[in-house]
Amino acid sequence: SNFLTMEKYLKISASDRPAANPYQLVSCSNVAHVYSASATATSTRIDYTDGTTATVAHVAAAAFDVRDALSDAIIAARKSSWTNVEYLVTVPKVVSGITLA
Repeated sequence: SNFLTMEKYLKISASDRPAANPYQLVSCSNVAHVYSASATATSTRIDYTDGTTATVAHVAAAAFDVRDALSDAIIAARKSSWTNVEYLVTVPKVVSGITLA
């Protein structure tokens, strides 16, 4: 049988976005892993199975708190009702920008 899943997106506030719409949507589908180079990194990368990435630039993390917050949010978003397409993320540090590549 065919099984379809609803696309889910993290909704992340970033300081480089316009005040009228400070949010960037980042896909929660086909995530391979969430990566930070160190416990105090200033960016966290979401890697996707197709080779694309979403890099979240932020104030220095503490004990991988940003990586963990994004990873936990991806799991929570994927578990939420199919009617909840966007999942608002509370990132523990200020996000300065998000680059999709």
